[in-house]
Parts: sequence; C-alpha cells; structure tokens
Amino acid sequence: MDEKGGYFGRLNSVMLVATFFSLWLAVYLENRVEDTLAYVMILSFGILHGANDIKLIQATAENEDKSPVYLRILIYYVVFVVGIAGLFYLMPLVSLSLFILFSAYHFGEQHWALKIEGRTWPEVLFFTFYGFFVLFLLFTAHGEEVSSIIYNISGIQFDQQVYPYGLMLSGIFIVLLYAKIIKQIDSEIILQLFYISVFFIVFNTASLLWAFAIYFIIWHSVPSLSDQIMYLYGTFNRSNFLKYLKSSAVYWGIAVLSLVLLFYFVDHTHTGFLPFLFSFLAAITFPHVFVIRKLKKN
Repeated sequence: MDEKGGYFGRLNSVMLVATFFSLWLAVYLENRVEDTLAYVMILSFGILHGANDIKLIQATAENEDKSPVYLRILIYYVVFVVGIAGLFYLMPLVSLSLFILFSAYHFGEQHWALKIEGRTWPEVLFFTFYGFFVLFLLFTAHGEEVSSIIYNISGIQFDQQVYPYGLMLSGIFIVLLYAKIIKQIDSEIILQLFYISVFFIVFNTASLLWAFAIYFIIWHSVPSLSDQIMYLYGTFNRSNFLKYLKSSAVYWGIAVLSLVLLFYFVDHTHTGFLPFLFSFLAAITFPHVFVIRKLKKN
C-alpha cells in the first residue's frame, strides 16, 4: 500500500502540472481546436479507461481461461449496455438522473480510492456527495450550457439557478458525513480543499467541454487506468501499460466505432454531438461503475 500510495502521490503532482498546462494551452487555442482536442481526449483516454471491463470481471472472478465464462460475461455486458441505451430513448430524464447519480458515486469512489477503503453506507454516501459536489461545481460554472444539454437529451428545461443549490446541499452532506469517517481522511482535508480550489479555477476559466475533459481525463480516467493496470498486472510500468492497451484495444475500437455510426445514422442532427456523446458515455458508464465497485471490494 505504501508503494502504491507513493506512486499515486507522484501521479497527483503530474496531474496538477497537466491541469494548469491545459488551462494555459486553452489561452492560445481557437475554440474549434480546443473542442476537437477535448473530443480526442474523451474518445481516447476517456473511453479507454472503461474499455477493459470484461477482463477486469474475469480477473475478479479468477476465470480468465474459461472461454464459456468469457462469452457469458460478454453477452451480459453487451445486453446491459444496449438496455441502458434503450432506457435513454424511452425514459431520457430518468436515465439522465441515474447517470448523474452513478457518475457522482463513481467519481467520488475513484478520487478517495486510497484514502477510504471501506464501503459502508456512510462511505458510499460520502463518495456520492463528493462526486455531486464536483459535478455541481461544473454545472454552476456553466449553467446555461448544461441546461441546454439536459433539454436536448430529455426535453426538460432546468432553471440554471438549481445548480448552486445542488452545490450547497452536497457540500452540507459532505460535512455531515465527514464526522462519520474523520479518522480515515483527517490528514487529507487541507490537500482536498486545495484540489477543490483547483477544480473551481478550471471550471470557471475553461469552456464547459474543455473543463469536463480536464477533469474527466486527468483527474478520473488516468488514475483509474493506473489503478486497473496495478490490479491486473501488479505494478504500473510501460510494459504493463502496453499489455493493457493490447487487451482493451478491440473493445475500445468497437465503442468508438459504435459512437460514430450511431451518431451518423441515428442521431446526426437531432441533438448535436455533445448531448449525444454524454448519452453514449452514460450507456457505457453504468456497467463500468459496477465493475470498478467490485474491483475496489477485492
């Protein structure tokens, strides 16, 4: 654990440098170039960090060499993703609400992975409200655009004044839940407040898409990738990273190709690419959250 903690401590330093470099870079990029780069980051590292779920399921079940088990897992996984996609089509507002809930928990769980090892209800709620706090911090900074995306997905127009209230409520719940888990994270408070201030600067300085890409890739996908590689291969190095890429390349390629084809043949001009992208991310996020939760338990 000490070796892993040291690695992630160094990784956090690199993430901070990468974050401020991304903000500096945005000053010199045209909006179109910035958006393109954000999409490239999301479609590469963003989708890649969830592309190896099937191998992770196999690893947690210790059934890597049993092809019938692999086939069953693959079928269940695909059916689950297609079912979520169908749910978005039939009940978009319900699906979007569940996506935000699951994403909040997932972001919080990954952020606190090394600090909070338990998964009791106070800890699960703490992860969830921490994730909500980060999301509402982003929503509050770009309320008009966020409400437009929600409208394009669900047909419901949200007043952007809702987001500051969500930010305030999630912050209150974090403080209340903190009393339940203080022994695990007491030494982290100053550092975590610093990270929150960094997110505040990023979200209020960058465009919505660029701010989301910075957080989603640098602060979530990269640590998650590192975590998965350590779980599968024992340590993070260049050789194991290449192994991870090799084992996830096919699934990643299928996911990106499916996104492009679905947008071109199904959506195209209905909502625009950004709302469609978030809907697609939602469909592949639900099973990924369950996989990572099982991984953390192990």
